[in-house]
Amino acid sequence: MKECPYGEKCYRKNPIHFGEFSHAHLDAIYKKGNASGDYDIPAKYSSEMIQTQLRLLEKLFPKSEVKKENKANVSGSKLPVNAPIRSGTSTSEFSNSNPSGSSTSRSAGPDDTSNLAKKQKLNAKNIRDYIPVVVEKGGMAKKLERAAPYNMFFTAITDSKPTHSEALSITLQEILDESLGEIESTVQINFMVDIGWLLGHYYFAGILSKPLLVLYGDESPELLSISKFKPQVTAIRVKMPTPFATSHTKMMFLGYSDGSMRVVISTANLYEDDWHNRTQGLWISPKLPALPEDADTGAGESQTGFKQDLMLYLVEYKISQLQPWIARIRKSDFSAINVFFLGSVPGGHREGAVRGHPWGHARLASLLSKHAAPIDDRIPVICQSSSIGSLGVNVQAWIQQDFVNSLKKDSTPVGKLRQMPAFKMIYPSFGNVSGSHDGMLGGGCLPYGKNTNDKQPWLKDHLQQWKSNDRYRSRAMPHIKSYTRFNLEDQSVYWFVLTSANLSKAAWGSFNKNSNIQPCLRIANYEVGVLFLPRFVTGEDTFPLGNNRDGVPAFPLPYDVPLTPYAPDDKPFLMDYLHG
Repeated sequence: MKECPYGEKCYRKNPIHFGEFSHAHLDAIYKKGNASGDYDIPAKYSSEMIQTQLRLLEKLFPKSEVKKENKANVSGSKLPVNAPIRSGTSTSEFSNSNPSGSSTSRSAGPDDTSNLAKKQKLNAKNIRDYIPVVVEKGGMAKKLERAAPYNMFFTAITDSKPTHSEALSITLQEILDESLGEIESTVQINFMVDIGWLLGHYYFAGILSKPLLVLYGDESPELLSISKFKPQVTAIRVKMPTPFATSHTKMMFLGYSDGSMRVVISTANLYEDDWHNRTQGLWISPKLPALPEDADTGAGESQTGFKQDLMLYLVEYKISQLQPWIARIRKSDFSAINVFFLGSVPGGHREGAVRGHPWGHARLASLLSKHAAPIDDRIPVICQSSSIGSLGVNVQAWIQQDFVNSLKKDSTPVGKLRQMPAFKMIYPSFGNVSGSHDGMLGGGCLPYGKNTNDKQPWLKDHLQQWKSNDRYRSRAMPHIKSYTRFNLEDQSVYWFVLTSANLSKAAWGSFNKNSNIQPCLRIANYEVGVLFLPRFVTGEDTFPLGNNRDGVPAFPLPYDVPLTPYAPDDKPFLMDYLHG
């Protein structure tokens, strides 16, 4: 059996992983433990993590069977084919399993058969051992219906019980719920993908054998070889033009057996921590039926042009495996979608005659100029993200000249003298993180560093605490990213963006201001979001804030208002605190 490449740093909590890889440090501790499950864990290890891994070993290799299991491993036999997955590396066991729990490609010996029967019983009982928040199946379609007209959700928080039954809380299992349709194939486009954890969800959703296309950004050794073990999984790492660029998009396509499909745009990576105690946002499209065969090429478009913008975005990847999905999107009816698609793609981009600016903050400016109701200049631009880029020596350098200058746009006729609105940035303070469900480790999703922060001391004057008491998420650190303008006096929201894009030039773009040529917007990353504009969602100029208005539900902001500015002794959480 191969030694786990992560060695003592292995954080896996996936039973399948332990059937493929050995862990000398765990084996040593497990061997010395007694039958009651008492272990002497060296101080250098995380006791909680090691205890979790040892408990999994107990379930998979009971003390009475350790010798027998070790012999089986030496002879090439591995963990039973349908052991469930929680987090970690996928293995060849997946190529031998299907959602019904029967072996499909290898013959099992007597020991394998008896062990398989045991593990199948374990699977049926213990989904909660692998997925922290489990909601009864079959109810997601009604939940989505009740979330209209916004279709915006937040991930359920493991350690915040009220969120488990909150109307707008969601789990990954619910997104895959059969009430939304019988899934025949899926696409997952994301930055970080723990394929074992993801396939665990597919297993419990009964779709493990269905074709899955994964486009990922972060390096993942497990994904390089997944097709050997899971032929129905195609994994492609997105190639980036520069070393510092990131394929940061978080989007999924669900294809259903009746020919329809669905689009989900999210802020969550596909690994356990992001769906555990972190605040994430998701937008889920209505079901998008297939168009008639003889439909016109332009048929099935939404008022917001979502379908065209999505296809133009996907073409930018230049990945042939996406072509069937682009064709499927073209032949689907997107007319029920009421939000705008907002993307960023790497490169230099100039304004076009038809679509205006195609990507980044300039694209948002084009849409706001056309469709946003006039907004008083005193209304601030509110930004909120899980990381902050290098923004310049002062607030004017990029925030005002580029970013806020785009986000202040509205449909007021050109020519009126306008002021620069205030800029406010919601970002967790040190106190927010230290008081989180996971303590200081709650800051693991907030990669803002001291080197960058030291170069922009002016930013502190604009920082706001993370508070989400109304949604029971104050202690669930935000990996969500959102941008908006709202008026507390008349309780209205003018527009709202949910996106994968953090507050950075790489994500949103920076203008190359050469006076001799048309300004070029330089973008480094792939990002995707949605823009909620009232005229297209509710037919009004603003969304209600806080309370329903004339039968229109209040817009679900992820945080509490009014905002809470940093106190003089507050400081933003920096990733360096985790390493010091």
